[in-house]
Amino acid sequence: MSLFAQAVTSVLPLLIMMGFGFTIAKKPWFGKTGEDFLSKFCMRVAIPCYMIINVSTTCPTRADLLDLLKLFPVPFAAIFLLLGLALLMVRILKVDKGIHGVFINVMTFSNTVIIGFPVTISLFGEASTPIAMSYYVANTVMFWSIGAYLLRKDGGMKSKLISAEGLKKLASPPLMGFGLGVLLVLAGINLPTWLFSPLQQIGRTATPLAMVMTGSVLRHMDLKQVKPSKELVVLLLSRFVLSPAILLCIMMNLPLSDMAKQVYLIMTVMPAMTQLGIVAKEARADYEFAAMTIAVTTVISMVLIPCYIMLISFLMA
Repeated sequence: MSLFAQAVTSVLPLLIMMGFGFTIAKKPWFGKTGEDFLSKFCMRVAIPCYMIINVSTTCPTRADLLDLLKLFPVPFAAIFLLLGLALLMVRILKVDKGIHGVFINVMTFSNTVIIGFPVTISLFGEASTPIAMSYYVANTVMFWSIGAYLLRKDGGMKSKLISAEGLKKLASPPLMGFGLGVLLVLAGINLPTWLFSPLQQIGRTATPLAMVMTGSVLRHMDLKQVKPSKELVVLLLSRFVLSPAILLCIMMNLPLSDMAKQVYLIMTVMPAMTQLGIVAKEARADYEFAAMTIAVTTVISMVLIPCYIMLISFLMA
């Protein structure tokens, strides 16, 4: 089987699950109610359970956990680089001030949980999850501080870079699940089978349910409203071509494992965060532009992932 065929085969199950969600989205017994339920169940139950179990199984000792924590500077540095590039592009292109925050957020932050984790696991296996977790933590911390601040600024709201609201959002269920898993490892606590087994089984539902939900979200989005504009075209080229190219050149020269390099690069080309639309609406920023970029980047990302995998594997061969 060719490298491209392997990449397509890895992504195909996710697309099929999204197809189920797309199909049932308009059914009266599912609809928006079912979509909202899956979203809340994934974020508040399935993914936190998955985090707890995965941290304790992939990093069973303090030494393993320390090796994971050593990776944290890399995703933080990568996201800061993307942020700097986004700020530069906004100035060079003279992007409309009303969408500065949305533009920068789309270029900088990725959907690491709902789509990022399922894609990473499908492509690289369970062993890649701790690496993906480190990117998720960096992505979450910076979005709810810098990203949310920029969106509030778009909406003309006065706020601080570090606010009580932002700190509250950082205590998200997935992040708390990750933290609990870390504490269990540090304390040397092994969960009894009667507790480990149900948490593991619930955690395993995260990927299929997240993909079904994503398909439903796409069905409810009106892609006919997508209108080509200078900002949109440049934003897509920057996110899916320029940013990955720059990070690829840097990652290739870092003393990281091949898996770490691949996971970080794939994480950077995930779609825009779904929380972007929610925060943009609350902050009175350009919600329509935010919703449009979420839909477009989701579709493009799923199509391009096999191409990225093939390119990365070729360069690292």
